[in-house]
Amino acid sequence: MTFHLLSLVLAGILSFADYVTEHIYSKRIRTNQKLISFSAGVAISYIILSLFPEISTFALIDGKNIFLYALLGVVSLNLVEQYLSKGIQIKNPTSYHKNIHIIYFFAYNFFIGIVLVNFALKGLSHTLLFFVPFLLYIVVEILPQEFGFKSSIFKVFYFMAPLFGAFAGIIYTDFAVAAFGELISFVTGTLLYIVIRESLPSDKAEKPLYFIIGVLFYTLIIFMSWNLA
Repeated sequence: MTFHLLSLVLAGILSFADYVTEHIYSKRIRTNQKLISFSAGVAISYIILSLFPEISTFALIDGKNIFLYALLGVVSLNLVEQYLSKGIQIKNPTSYHKNIHIIYFFAYNFFIGIVLVNFALKGLSHTLLFFVPFLLYIVVEILPQEFGFKSSIFKVFYFMAPLFGAFAGIIYTDFAVAAFGELISFVTGTLLYIVIRESLPSDKAEKPLYFIIGVLFYTLIIFMSWNLA
């Protein structure tokens, strides 16, 4: 059961990285536009060259309806962000607005843990290709969250979402495999929204050179994985 250990270790790293970067290095990393742009380039390459083809393989079996889950990922996060934004503009974010945000990202990170288990079943190269972009996404917090938990217990519980997802994927492997197409499609749609929203040119300006470096770097890695497969 090597895939058990691999998925749990990598999910644990995601959980630990999320906690550390949120509470220790958060401000320093969030203002590092070079790292953010590089991470966005990596994510875009992975989405287009790996995740889209992965979803397409399920479309051949389950039909084009599988892409509806990607659309759901984009639309649902957009609505959550819009709703939170309105709460901030109107009367400061209430606990209700914050809770919706927390629940969404907890579920999203939980799904990442389940998807990680599925990739671990496919082999090490598939797993690491998936792991790296999501680790970067968590480290640089492309979409800043700033939940501001008051309870340490809730704080730890939230950041362990990927690990909980990995445990669920291992315990209910048959279900995780059966739902893999829908989950990877939803995760892809959400990640696509995050990257596009936070990487579009703005006053804060992304670093185009580092974005291109990220794209070229991960494109090369993906091409190498194709040749080694």
